[in-house]
Amino acid sequence: MLDNRKFLLEAFIEAEKAKVEGTYPIGAVIVDSEGTIISRGHNKVFSESDTTAHAEVDAIREAGTTMLDVKNKKFLKKRYTLYSTCEPCPMCTCSILLSFSISRVVWAANDVGMGAMRKFSEGPHFLERFSKISFSAAPFRDLEIRQRKMLAEFFIGRGYFDTEWQYDIEPNGNEG
Repeated sequence: MLDNRKFLLEAFIEAEKAKVEGTYPIGAVIVDSEGTIISRGHNKVFSESDTTAHAEVDAIREAGTTMLDVKNKKFLKKRYTLYSTCEPCPMCTCSILLSFSISRVVWAANDVGMGAMRKFSEGPHFLERFSKISFSAAPFRDLEIRQRKMLAEFFIGRGYFDTEWQYDIEPNGNEG
């Protein structure tokens, strides 16, 4: 069994890189079944002027050679776990589904506004793909708070003083 906390902390190392670069402080790592990190990614939307450069997509791009058999034009369909500091957005959720190698996703903080993994898994679309992926949402309260604070600081620093991230929201959606 993989150590969820250990790998979420590795994703936070990536989130700190994004923070230093002045973009959304979100990080991700992809881990194989033996517990080896095969790729790392962090948000680069503003640092690379690329609206698709989200942490999860960055990690998936970095893992491409382990997910694809380029010579035979096939997906290898590994059983990787993707760890992210934040619930994947719609684009990242679909990228995860289309990678065909990620069978599990764990994230530190739920994203009520843009998070899509939970919403999309409830259907009606892509139910066959979602049946092959499990996820664990915000398993550690301290890490969820850490991600929420990082995102609150990012948004407040950009002049958004009333952002959902600044509130300490309990897993059931109630403000705490």
